[in-house]
Amino acid sequence: MEASAEEGNIPEEQERESKRRNRSASNASPPLVINIYSWATPIVGVVLLAVGLLAGYFGRPLISPEPSGEAPMSVQTEAPQPTMDPETRQQLMDYLVPQVRHFKGEADAPVTIIEFSDFQCPYCGRFATGAGKQIEAKYIKSGKVRFGYWPMAFLGEESLWAAEASECAADQDKFWEYHDKLFSSQNGENQGAFSKENLKQFAEDIGLDTAAFNECMDSGKYTLILQEQTNTANQLGVRSTPAFIVNGLPVLGAQPFETFEKLIEDELKATK
Repeated sequence: MEASAEEGNIPEEQERESKRRNRSASNASPPLVINIYSWATPIVGVVLLAVGLLAGYFGRPLISPEPSGEAPMSVQTEAPQPTMDPETRQQLMDYLVPQVRHFKGEADAPVTIIEFSDFQCPYCGRFATGAGKQIEAKYIKSGKVRFGYWPMAFLGEESLWAAEASECAADQDKFWEYHDKLFSSQNGENQGAFSKENLKQFAEDIGLDTAAFNECMDSGKYTLILQEQTNTANQLGVRSTPAFIVNGLPVLGAQPFETFEKLIEDELKATK
């Protein structure tokens, strides 16, 4: 996995370091034949479609930055190459959606967004506390958008601990409450903000059964699942966070709400 993406901008030195850290992971299996182990049912298959689309399109995102020196990146929309026809986009969603563990919004919403995110990623935090909240207020609560979260743990052990903690909270139907608590509590990468002690305190803060939560955390019951999720996303071509799939269309980086708003509105018009 590569570094977190600030509105799609990944500094060269950050990118080089990320490639070094993850070279072994990215070379772990053949590029076109991926063993996918679902957390519900073991699935082993050749997923040429998903690999080709995600690896290609996150390399050339539909929504991407336009370089402008050191200033914040401006957002442009470019047609993906090759064109993603509606059938191909639907096939991609049909492949990804069953593997997402956490959704909010109506299951039959006309627009589905899947976010790939690391709880320590500062730009993921920016999205969660900014554009993400606006999307929820305008589109999720109105039944127009269904939003899924695909946790990735690649920025260090505290990323894994935080992701494990979110799953333990999900056992008590509090995934999204814990998700929000994590992103509002970021304080640097692997600096102790997401120590196991703090994660257990967060559980108490949001009113979880702390005995059950602590037992879950100490057991490591979700470690393998989360490692598989991270590896799967990496193998599929997700190289930075946050990254999104909106009805089969890739969006890279912590884009402003207006970028998502336009894309969602376009999708809503297309489904009428």
